[in-house]
Amino acid sequence: MLTDSQVAEFNRNGFLNGGRVLDDTGVQELRDELKRVLDTGPEGFPEDGPRPVLFHNMVRDREPERCVWQIVNIWEVSGAYQRLIHHPFIVGAISQLTEADELMVWHDQIQYKPAGYGGVTSWHQDAPLWPIIRPMTPVSAWVALDDATVENGCMWMTPGSHRWGNQIEFLRTQAHLKQTEDFGRIEGFTPPDGNGAEKVAPRPWPVMAGEVSFHHSLTWHGSPFNRSQQPRRAIAMHYMTGESRFVASGQHVMKAFVDLPDGAPMNQAGAHFPRVMKNGKPAALAG
Repeated sequence: MLTDSQVAEFNRNGFLNGGRVLDDTGVQELRDELKRVLDTGPEGFPEDGPRPVLFHNMVRDREPERCVWQIVNIWEVSGAYQRLIHHPFIVGAISQLTEADELMVWHDQIQYKPAGYGGVTSWHQDAPLWPIIRPMTPVSAWVALDDATVENGCMWMTPGSHRWGNQIEFLRTQAHLKQTEDFGRIEGFTPPDGNGAEKVAPRPWPVMAGEVSFHHSLTWHGSPFNRSQQPRRAIAMHYMTGESRFVASGQHVMKAFVDLPDGAPMNQAGAHFPRVMKNGKPAALAG
């Protein structure tokens, strides 16, 4: 479990390093599984069998010489990643940070920046990018499969920004920030009075291999180029609480897997959104 001081740190900053949750063997198993999936490729999975929901280079259009491999729902083709979304410490910590006793997986998301040409993940907030669920999915878990350092394009976080509301349109004006030396120079925003930090003060957020970092879905975050000779592999796992409802008017890659009327609870959305906690207890791993 997280300590009271860790929960207070998360509530204050909007992010928290929860410590190491995987040993070297566990990290290597996930690296090997990621390599297997990458070697299989986007077209290598059967149309009528398990496959990732999305598998592409997410920066190809704006940075053709760069790459950030994005794989959504790798857990659907890998037992190791399926076990990870059920990890008891991670699920328990999400429950503590959301004060929820029922949790489902919204989706997972590999983000892999190869050595030397890993691209930029621009400043953003998560929740505004997920318009088919409401209320917003509150907290995500991000597990590093390599040491994510300043040199190889670790995430940057902005303390207190989770209390500033939906600012995605402003953050889109900061897409010119790409290099490590410039990435924290966010300008043109004054935080609302009495809502967390009094100034915008981004900072790099290194996370070592096997550690889990938690962040609020409104926390401002992003990551610059990886120009180092070290890869930066990681997986984000996004969870929903039992309060989550389907918003039929929104658009998202996961919408294709939701067969529900508008306003229906997402805990009825089916196998693509597995329950990991019910009544405050971890849910059994299917199969």
